[in-house]
Amino acid sequence: MEKRREKKKKKRHPIVGVTLLCTLLASLCAGALAWFQLNRYEAGLVEVCAVQQDSYVQLVLDQIRMRRDQKSRGEIEDILGSMDASSNKYWTFSRGQDMLFVKDVLETNKYKGFTTATYYVSDSARSFLEDIRVDRVSHAGIFIEDREYIASGGAFEYQGDVYRLCLLTNRSVLLDNNVFLGAKTELCALAAGMLLLFLLVPVLLAGKVRRLQLRGDRQDEAIEMLNQSLDRMNKFFSERDLHDTRRSLWSKEALPAFIAKLRARKAYPLSLALLRCSGETAARELLALASVALDRTVLRFTLDGNVIGLLFVQCDLERALESAMSLLSDDVSLEEFLLLSSAAERRKSSASAGAVKGGDSSWR
Repeated sequence: MEKRREKKKKKRHPIVGVTLLCTLLASLCAGALAWFQLNRYEAGLVEVCAVQQDSYVQLVLDQIRMRRDQKSRGEIEDILGSMDASSNKYWTFSRGQDMLFVKDVLETNKYKGFTTATYYVSDSARSFLEDIRVDRVSHAGIFIEDREYIASGGAFEYQGDVYRLCLLTNRSVLLDNNVFLGAKTELCALAAGMLLLFLLVPVLLAGKVRRLQLRGDRQDEAIEMLNQSLDRMNKFFSERDLHDTRRSLWSKEALPAFIAKLRARKAYPLSLALLRCSGETAARELLALASVALDRTVLRFTLDGNVIGLLFVQCDLERALESAMSLLSDDVSLEEFLLLSSAAERRKSSASAGAVKGGDSSWR
């Protein structure tokens, strides 16, 4: 019983913890994949906008090349100043290392006399500015004053000097101040809801399975206890049927073995009464009467020819004979009464002795 209890204690159902861990890892992987795909989608959208911005810069450069013979540098700055500009989207115009135009007149005056390195202070901005080539428009993502911009730029020659024209658009404004922000928010909310459901539903189902497992364990334990009770009852009844002489009827083959064991245990005195019955009905009536009249010390055997043998264990000869005679009737007669071992043999050194009238030798 103790071993079974220890086994029950060792038996656990970690399905909830395992399911929670697996779903959490799966949710993290799914969330990371969704975030990666969303970033790729944003990068694709930025690339499309950057290409369109390159086309716009290329159009302005073409207009400048067409009119560069008629327009001075100041007129080009006036053209740039007339274009839409704000803190999130503006133009820059430079010659060599000199800043000629930044956003508007006020911003331009702020950078008068400064080099381009003063404005394009980050490594990404300087690298982008250095990569600009004549008659070719390119774009890149740069940082200016901790803000990320999508920069498109090109260069042209005018009176022997190389001028660089750039259009900068704030990346966050491009992505956040439009319908894309709403779609992105909805996608994030939908993904978060799905991941939450993906996390909660398996855990709830695992909890239900665990409750079913615990209920099954309790039922198994109850069934095991019931089986043990049934086993004990079956054992009790089997032992009762086996050892209760009033309900047991052995065959003649078992008689010598019983006699040998009783002698070995020195169960003296030991006598055998042979009662002949007129038929099976008389034999059944005799056994029914014997179950009431005789006690547990008398063993019953069925012999050939409707003969019932009564083996009296540790019963005096006179009392055994009297008990056998009390069972006689018109259909039952005493065929033979044998003394297999007497009480006097208890004091002898030898465990076996001859029976009266030679009956002992016939049942060895």
